[in-house]
Amino acid sequence: MTRASLAGLVILAGLGLTAGAHAQEKILRVCFGEYDAPRADKASGMGFDLDVMSAVAERTGRILQSVWVEQEAKMTEAENGDLPLPALAKGRCDAVASVPGKDALRSARVELSLSQPYYGAGFEFVSAPGGPKDYSELKDKTIVVQFMTVGHLAATAAGYHWIGVTSPEEQMAALRLGKADVALIWGPALGPLNASPQPNTLPSQVLRWNEHVATRASDRELTGAIDAALQAMLASGEIVKLMQAHHMPPRAPFDSVFNQGALIKLQLHR
Repeated sequence: MTRASLAGLVILAGLGLTAGAHAQEKILRVCFGEYDAPRADKASGMGFDLDVMSAVAERTGRILQSVWVEQEAKMTEAENGDLPLPALAKGRCDAVASVPGKDALRSARVELSLSQPYYGAGFEFVSAPGGPKDYSELKDKTIVVQFMTVGHLAATAAGYHWIGVTSPEEQMAALRLGKADVALIWGPALGPLNASPQPNTLPSQVLRWNEHVATRASDRELTGAIDAALQAMLASGEIVKLMQAHHMPPRAPFDSVFNQGALIKLQLHR
């Protein structure tokens, strides 16, 4: 055998090993809404959940593949976020991030599973300069809420004096113009606004949710792997660092979250 032919066999063998390695690479397909900044944004290719799920993919020996799902650019149900769960149910992807509990799974026609929560999100107390410092100072104050959200519903149930607008941007504008003393703004929306909640305030139970990753119930091995990766990231502080990097309020999972009983209690204590 000549040196040339021997070299050719070595090259072919190397190519075969490379092809085999690529064939064994696992892909983690995650569905993201196109307009869900700061959690995911197709135009910039950036987002908190993109970073989280990229880290999860790496920890589980996979490569992240983003599956972008069409949605309305302007959403009125801020706490639901127009989740791409139908795409998950149909098999277009393997997981969906930032799912606020079991109630959000009702739209799916196949059984889905949730990871343990990996962060908390809620309607944050954002005050105008010199405005109230916490909920105890809301008497005779004006709250600006986003129409058709739980923040709107809670302000009404509590008997607060409120005005309504259609977006978090308009809520911040109302504070700047002195039209309101405080706003209840969906926490993740504060990222693009580069705004922060009033220090030492915490969303009340009726205004907060824990966020999970949803997978198909039949993908038990994947579900377990994602959950283990998320809990390791939570324990190491990586999740909080990513929230801070995207200017989201760095909330760990809450001990208690929204339920109808909390809303009824709020109405009874007006």
